[in-house]
Amino acid sequence: MNEKVYDQDTLQHLKQVELDILKDFIKICQKYNLTYFATGGTAIGALRHQGFIPWDDDIDVCMLRKDYDTFMRVAPEEMGDTYIFMDAHTEPRYPLMFGKMVKKGTRFIEEAYQQANYPLGIYIDIFPYDQTPENKSAREKLQKKTWNLGRMHVLTLIDNPKLPDTLNGFTAAVAAFGCKCIHALFHLFHVTPKKTYGKYLKYATNCPEPDSDLYIDYSYITGQNLMIRTKEAFPTIEVPFEDTTVALVRNYDSFLRPEYGDYMQLPPENQRHNHYAAFIDFGEE
Repeated sequence: MNEKVYDQDTLQHLKQVELDILKDFIKICQKYNLTYFATGGTAIGALRHQGFIPWDDDIDVCMLRKDYDTFMRVAPEEMGDTYIFMDAHTEPRYPLMFGKMVKKGTRFIEEAYQQANYPLGIYIDIFPYDQTPENKSAREKLQKKTWNLGRMHVLTLIDNPKLPDTLNGFTAAVAAFGCKCIHALFHLFHVTPKKTYGKYLKYATNCPEPDSDLYIDYSYITGQNLMIRTKEAFPTIEVPFEDTTVALVRNYDSFLRPEYGDYMQLPPENQRHNHYAAFIDFGEE
């Protein structure tokens, strides 16, 4: 695939594989009584289209950290030869702060991560939600620390990460040079991915307010726009998604609106983005 837009047959095939992964993910959650909920385009797609957003090419689900850790523990046995649970615990070259349930025998290389060196196949994203302070100032400080550690983690592994599209020309060149310098310094001083991920977890999983009912995805740059309170979010509700159902937080409107605004309205065509893959192998004969 050389173009930046999927042909419809490829996109539909990709969606079907991801839907199958989602169904198997849900089966594991049900077996172990683990709670999950859809987020982002998956949640919006369920509400607006009763399935995938037409141009979307991924599935995003979330779990509280305790359920995420349980899922990670039981995943190897439950996934067998069909899937692998991939995150920084299981794959030392993995650059992200959340996990993926990946179908073995497939390949999916995102345009944005062609420079990464980890064996990624077709997947669904699984985001851990961590307890976070009610105090806004304390929360913002903690989010800044975790976000910076996440960026450091990337730079221990990749010397030329994809930079924001807002950077261009001289600014982009300076940023790219800076990334290479930091990567080299990390290598020189033995700042390893294991160290940066461990530091990230130390901050993300140790809320200074143990009685807080507020939870956040620290891996997301605007995580404060997608926070939940367990007393408002759970129990989840089931809504149609393609030929199955998906779980949403009970207060889905107040969950989604701070980040996406009027999410029931279609965005302009120039804002309809996906995770376009530079290379896909469905692993089929």
